[in-house]
Amino acid sequence: MSSAPNWAPNVESPSWDKGVHAEDLRGWEDPVPLDPPPAPHLDASKLRGIGTMAQAVSDSLQVPVDLPAWLGMAVVSTAIGGRRTVSPKPDWVEPVTLYTMPVAAPGEMKSPALGLMAKPIFEEQKRRRLEDGPAIARDQQDRRIAEACVSDAESKVIKAGDPAKRKTARDLLDAARDELDLLGEPKVFTQLIADDTTPEAATDVIAEQGERLAVLSTESSFLGNVGGRYSKNANPEIVLKAWSQEPHAVNRKSGRPLLLERPNLSLGLAVQPGFLTGMGETGDVFEARGLMARFIFSMPASRVGDRVYDTDPIPPETSQAWGARVKDMMASIWDDDEPQEMQLDRKAKESFRSFWEALEPRHKSHGDLAAIEGWAKKLPGQVLRIAAVLTLFENPQALIVPGDVMDDAVSLVPYLIAHARLVSDLMSAERQSKLGPARAVLDWLRRKEVEGRFSAGDVEKGVRGQAWCTEMADVDDALDVLVRAGWARQIDPPERKEGQKGRPQKRRFVTHPDVTSRTESRVISINSMPRGAA
Repeated sequence: MSSAPNWAPNVESPSWDKGVHAEDLRGWEDPVPLDPPPAPHLDASKLRGIGTMAQAVSDSLQVPVDLPAWLGMAVVSTAIGGRRTVSPKPDWVEPVTLYTMPVAAPGEMKSPALGLMAKPIFEEQKRRRLEDGPAIARDQQDRRIAEACVSDAESKVIKAGDPAKRKTARDLLDAARDELDLLGEPKVFTQLIADDTTPEAATDVIAEQGERLAVLSTESSFLGNVGGRYSKNANPEIVLKAWSQEPHAVNRKSGRPLLLERPNLSLGLAVQPGFLTGMGETGDVFEARGLMARFIFSMPASRVGDRVYDTDPIPPETSQAWGARVKDMMASIWDDDEPQEMQLDRKAKESFRSFWEALEPRHKSHGDLAAIEGWAKKLPGQVLRIAAVLTLFENPQALIVPGDVMDDAVSLVPYLIAHARLVSDLMSAERQSKLGPARAVLDWLRRKEVEGRFSAGDVEKGVRGQAWCTEMADVDDALDVLVRAGWARQIDPPERKEGQKGRPQKRRFVTHPDVTSRTESRVISINSMPRGAA
């Protein structure tokens, strides 16, 4: 048989032999596992009094303690209301506010857990609204009278027949306007918590409520609205800025502009895994804009299947202490007219500095935080915020974070990192993580029992149609991750003969011997998982 002409496209050279070659079996080291690590359990004692209530809720409802714990941290952040900041050193200030997101499947009793943890906030909101009623009614009456006086004075100015009468009428108009101005902004009913709201509506409420609000919910509708998942008009600005209390201006075609100096938002959102796997629809908002980097994540293992029916109810003294402390924080901190800055004591400064210095090298390109880089950059600030929240729960009057509290906050770092990785891994089904496509290619190599040599073109044909694979560049990126992790090697293509034409040949690789031998630890393809699976 004659050889193919040198102008034929995509002709494999005779020296390109697939399969196992002796030289391909030598020089391998153990590859880096791509499987997500098991989620560490939360030591609720590190959250001190908040953890005590969370553990009682966990025991009673038979839910992972992580769920009520991080919802409880958001409740305490709500009670602080943005009236505290914390500073580890000059020129570094973090608002003491939290965005928390525990992730749990349907039927995991998210709503009962939130109801128990948020009960004192809802009670305080109801009490304050009852107190608001008479003051609001009086303000509305005074405002109607003042507006009527302004209108009457304007009429007298217009009807005045000579300059002297007009001057007298103008003096009366100025006095009426001054009286109306003295009333200030209209009084409104207190609203501490919103649920299913839009970013635009939340901004209006924040402006009315002293520039603070909380969204505590077991549904993902708020974030869906923020990302434009339903309206197709993404508007994340208030959520991005309220986490760091950046000034926010809103100009509208009708109505006066809103100018917020230091908006504050607390978020406690218990969402289903399916919400995260659908992030690809609004990935620019949640990932590229840095919204998800602002959250503390938790994705605990379900207790379903191991629960017991007869459980210990929440001890009355525990629930009473929880409610009393949250309400005390409202009176001591939320009602402050001006924010106050918290500092760290000497031991807390040493503890935080040691943590920061140990974390910093892990940000490098070869570090273990590459897959969650954006989130990891905000981790030191999160630790400061957690320490301040724990301090204020124990002592609402405190302005110094003690060392032992900082030690507890720092001890949570491995937990926080591991759960952020789990969430990133879940989001990778929609290309939000580089590990997702790499796992999909590794899974394909295993399922097809590819041994030895293969080409990038082989992979592209095999994974074509999966959600993450839209072009050849996606396959190339995934293979690069596998090479860096030691699951494959790129091998030099055969030399092209002088004058040979045709398209460049696809890159070629050889698999690690363990790709097909480690069947017991086989990675499940993210594209074969049911949507919403944890």
